[in-house]
Amino acid sequence: MPLTPATTTRDRAVFLKRWLRRPLGMGSVTPSSRALGRAMARAALQLLPDGGTIVELGAGTGSITRALLAAGLPPERLIPVELDPELHAHLARSFPGLRLLRGDAAALPDLLAVHGVGPVGAVVSGLPLLAMPAPVVEAIVTAAVAVLPPGGALVQFTYGPASPIPPELLRRLRLDAIRGPRIWSNLPPAVVWRFTRRAN
Repeated sequence: MPLTPATTTRDRAVFLKRWLRRPLGMGSVTPSSRALGRAMARAALQLLPDGGTIVELGAGTGSITRALLAAGLPPERLIPVELDPELHAHLARSFPGLRLLRGDAAALPDLLAVHGVGPVGAVVSGLPLLAMPAPVVEAIVTAAVAVLPPGGALVQFTYGPASPIPPELLRRLRLDAIRGPRIWSNLPPAVVWRFTRRAN
């Protein structure tokens, strides 16, 4: 599958348009940078089981999607999920060879089951968890963890100084958290977190 540049002019225009309409739903005024995409891909591919699929939540305009493909993930093992109809249509135009799903991340187990997706090895999220109400964050994270095998990882970036998943929820879902370095070249600077589901 031919890869377009990490972020195109059209990507930025579509992203800005959606941000102007729904700023809290987007989290940032610009798509993720190439450096952030590479960091997310490294964290997601680390210890990925053979044959495991990566599900990408909130694929947006495809910055992290491109990074995962550029890092060597076979297209058939990447399932981007996007709820916003305009962003979903943009992704379909940008990645005609990918299997794209439109749906709510909080209903991820049902969404994947309906489309026969599995087994999932990792979940990558570009969703702005810090801008979402606590019950929504809990529903999304719980759904993501539900599709992961023991040892599977949820990879999430955040602009804040602390974990984007509250400590109590980490304990309840039995997740171990690893904080990556801050990506200063991203706008705004971001940190990649890797949350691993405990085996027992």
